[in-house]
Amino acid sequence: MKRYSLRRRLIAAVLLLECALVAGLSGASLLYLWREHMRSFDVMVRGRADSLLGQVHDAEDAGDNVAIDAEALDLRGRDLWMARDEGGRVLAQSAGWSSDVLSNFGAKPAAHDFRVQGKMFRGLMLHGIRQIDAEGGSPGIARPVTIFYAAPLAPVDEAIWRAARFLAVASSLLLLLTAGGLALLLRRGLAPLEELSVAAAEMTPSHPRFHAPKSAHSTVELAVLAGALESATRRLEEAFVQQQVFVNDAAHELKTAVTIIKSSLQLLASRPRSTQEYAKGLETCMADCARMEDLVQRMLQLARFEQEPASGCVHCDLAEVARDVAAQMERLAEIREVAVAVQAPDSVRAPLEEGACASLLANLLLNAVQHTPEGGSVTVAIQAAADITIEVRDTGRGIAPEDLPHLFERFWRGDHSRARSTGGAGLGLSICKAIVDSCGGAIDVSSRLGEGTCVTVRLPLMASPTAVRELSAVG
Repeated sequence: MKRYSLRRRLIAAVLLLECALVAGLSGASLLYLWREHMRSFDVMVRGRADSLLGQVHDAEDAGDNVAIDAEALDLRGRDLWMARDEGGRVLAQSAGWSSDVLSNFGAKPAAHDFRVQGKMFRGLMLHGIRQIDAEGGSPGIARPVTIFYAAPLAPVDEAIWRAARFLAVASSLLLLLTAGGLALLLRRGLAPLEELSVAAAEMTPSHPRFHAPKSAHSTVELAVLAGALESATRRLEEAFVQQQVFVNDAAHELKTAVTIIKSSLQLLASRPRSTQEYAKGLETCMADCARMEDLVQRMLQLARFEQEPASGCVHCDLAEVARDVAAQMERLAEIREVAVAVQAPDSVRAPLEEGACASLLANLLLNAVQHTPEGGSVTVAIQAAADITIEVRDTGRGIAPEDLPHLFERFWRGDHSRARSTGGAGLGLSICKAIVDSCGGAIDVSSRLGEGTCVTVRLPLMASPTAVRELSAVG
């Protein structure tokens, strides 16, 4: 994937917007200047035509005609003009006047543009009346006169071009200054982001913890990202530590199991033995292998429940599973002379896969039965209200308060002397917590020494099958 610079893209985008803005403002300014120049130009042309009309006087001839003294006129040499009376007689005209120029006027009285010999002119036609012999209160004689006057537009074009060049130079300088200032501001503005990326690049597998710089926390737009990165890396570090502890503890447990089997085999091979001794030794090795196999199976089970959250579409009948698990525990309970009872409604739907639900209840029941002395009792109580509550209560010797915070830690055992006799590996409650967490539930243990222990599990309540079918039909 091709890399690009965010700073350069921002600068280019801002400069493009500024260019568009400058072009729009320059165009509007030039249009305004052109219109103002044209208004002034029209006033100038009209003034020159009026001055030409003011030069009309009596010719003092037999025909009582009017005339214009061309030598007395003070008009621009490049202007084109002509004056004629009502009879069409030309009174005076400029040096460059021709019939082609006259054809451009037509019958239009207003000022308009036309081209003569490749040059643009703006002209107007003025119909005026000149009063002749107005003396002694007499209005005089009205003499209609038509003035055709045109002036070249070159001065207007030159003024517009000068303004355009000035705007272009000024805009270019402003854009250059803006680009430099923008680059400096963006460098300073994006400094917290660069510091954040540098801090993120310093993370390594051996040091996964991420510490966002103060500049990122003080920037509103980056504070949320910095907090999220710190939280995510903190959870990753905790997961790495937990995984490392798990691997170390698993290796220790497996090494212990292998060492026991190896020691048993070495003891058998140390001297000749009878068939009965070999059979007993092999039986011990098989029991140790079974414990090691159970340990590996529990480790795999724990990993599966931690990696695969429960799907919202799976469910099981918790009450039925509880009764089945209690029935499976009957033989062990009879041997240990412990009474097991299940108190549950006819049916309770739980958001768990049946195998996970069975593992949860089997681990809780097995712990309770193993740690309840002869003559005691274990009760599984299930209730469904706002949520599903499972209580596994026993009348055992209880758990010390200092041991309660460690119950869900992997490979932790409160009574190490009972680990080998009961086959416990310290993973039962860890598996239970992983199962409960996978469906968004909660698990808690309360206990009093000499009175017993109560494990409480709370699971989200699922809708009944009828309600599920109704919701599916509506959807």
